[in-house]
Amino acid sequence: MPAMPRAINVFASAAVLFLSAAGRGYGASPADNGFVVFDALLYQHKPQLSAFGMRPALQMNPPQGMNDELDEARTRQTMAAVKESDAVVFLDYETWPLGGVPPQIIAANVAKYIRVADIAHEAAPKATFGFYGLMPCREYWGLVNNDRRKIDEWRECSRQGEAIANHVEVIFPSLYTFYNDQNSWDIYARGMIEEARRYKKPVYVFLWPEFHVSNRLLKGTEIPAKFWRHELDFCRGLADGIVIWGGWQEQWRDDAPWWIETKAFLATLGAP
Repeated sequence: MPAMPRAINVFASAAVLFLSAAGRGYGASPADNGFVVFDALLYQHKPQLSAFGMRPALQMNPPQGMNDELDEARTRQTMAAVKESDAVVFLDYETWPLGGVPPQIIAANVAKYIRVADIAHEAAPKATFGFYGLMPCREYWGLVNNDRRKIDEWRECSRQGEAIANHVEVIFPSLYTFYNDQNSWDIYARGMIEEARRYKKPVYVFLWPEFHVSNRLLKGTEIPAKFWRHELDFCRGLADGIVIWGGWQEQWRDDAPWWIETKAFLATLGAP
C-alpha cells in the first residue's frame, strides 16, 4: 500500500479566519454540557447549524507568507480578529514539524508553537484555543499495520507536543478519511484518540464528510452515509467532541446523505 504523505495540509489559504454567523456568545468551557459537535463548515449558503445543536468553531491561520520564522507582530495582528470572542478557536499552524528533523529544530519549533499559543491567549483571553492536527502527530499505516518501529517513532513525535499542550485548553486530532475502509479507519482513529489522551485535555476530533484530497481517486467524494454515521458514533464513544470541517467552495445541500445522518446523530445528543 502507498505511503501516506509526510505533511498533509487541507487548508488552502493562510491568514484567513472563518467565522460562523453564530460565532459569539458561547462559553469557552470545553464540553460543559457533555459531548459537543462543532461547526467549522465552509459551505456557501449554509443554514444556521446552531438550530440543530452545533456550536461554532473558529479557525485562525498564520499570517500569509510566514514560513520558518515566527513573526510575532503579524501573528498578534491576526489574533486581533477574535479578541472579543469566547468561542473555541483552532489554530491551523501546520508549519513547523515535531518529527523527522534534528532535535534542535524540534526544540525550536516547540518554542514557536508555545509562543503562538501565548500570543493567542494574550489577544483573546476569553477564547478557548488548541492546535489543529498538531498533537498527536499523524500516523496511519503504522497503526493500521501495527508496525512497532513506526508506532515508536510516532509516539516520540507526539511526546514533543506535551510542552505545547500545557499552553492550550483542548486537543484537536485530525481523523480525516483517506480510504473507503472502515476497519482500517477504526484502528487509526482509536490509536489517534488514545494517544491524544496523553495530554490530559478535552479531545475534539476533526472529521470531514468527504474523502481526503490525498486520495486521487476518491477526493471530493462524500463518505458513504453508513460509514459517516459510524465515524460519528465511534468518536462519541471515545472523544469529548467532534469538529466537522469541509465544504470549501461548495454549495450547501440539505439532502446530502452525510447531513441527514449528522442531523439524526445530533438528535441522539438531545439537540433541538
